[in-house]
Amino acid sequence: MVPVADASPRRAPSGSGAGTAAGLAAVVIWGMAPVATRALVLQLAPLPLLVIRMGVAALVLLPWCGPVLRRPARRYVPRLVIAGLLGMVGYNLPVTIGLQWVPASTAGLVLASEPVWLLLAAAFLGERASRRCWAGAAVALAGVALLAGPGVLSSRGGMRELAGVSLIALGTVFFAAYTLVLRPASRACGPVPATAASTVAGSLFYAAFAGTVTPSQLGRLPAAAWGELAFLAVGSIVVGMPAWNLAVARLPGQRASLLLYLEPLVSVAGAIALLGERLSADLVAGGALILGGIAATWMPGPRERHEYSASTPAS
Repeated sequence: MVPVADASPRRAPSGSGAGTAAGLAAVVIWGMAPVATRALVLQLAPLPLLVIRMGVAALVLLPWCGPVLRRPARRYVPRLVIAGLLGMVGYNLPVTIGLQWVPASTAGLVLASEPVWLLLAAAFLGERASRRCWAGAAVALAGVALLAGPGVLSSRGGMRELAGVSLIALGTVFFAAYTLVLRPASRACGPVPATAASTVAGSLFYAAFAGTVTPSQLGRLPAAAWGELAFLAVGSIVVGMPAWNLAVARLPGQRASLLLYLEPLVSVAGAIALLGERLSADLVAGGALILGGIAATWMPGPRERHEYSASTPAS
């Protein structure tokens, strides 16, 4: 059983401000990832794309793996390998394949179901969540449903779009598992070493497919595609993953997971600005519900305000 933190109402722990900032940075970066992947996957097949992306990320992060190879952190190595496979393969592979057939805005909306799986998994593992946390999640999820609309899970675009949505949804389940499996190692070894080690371990899977990358493929890529590759490798993984794991290590699990509801807003905005996708009233209303659900969860309730006032010395 993965040990998880007690999320019962309490005053914000030390370092929660840094955790919140790191979580927001990760979510903004990841919100743009479907936009960059969608643009890139139309020019480069998913497997060679991931070989390059994960290879670059692993090389950049390799120097930070040292602390996990020393005692007592060495005992977390099996957990880091499992987390790496869940995150680098279980999450990234189906999502990248699915984005061949699904618009970036739709992908961002499907990816917004990640907090639901995190909450369910955490509850199954015994982590307590307040009623307000569940209520905020429900409101935010209603916003995601409104953004998505009734046609997202239909086959209006044919079986390929339905398959793409299913693959992206599968990736969200693996991401929840990655987060929960890595969290104890991240707290014990530090977010950056844990992220580095798990990324390198998971990226080894793609070494077997290095032959799918050919000089002719790379030569055809325009400059914009190289920028997208750099963003996905360095921004999404090297910056985004340690930032997210810092947030998970510093914040209660439910509150950290609810930040992920901001991803569809970033994805939709990026898709509109960069890919020409249209803004609708449903997008505006759904976005408002997502932000409202997160705000309701993060605002202190009466008990928390009372506990904070009682613990704060009078000036």
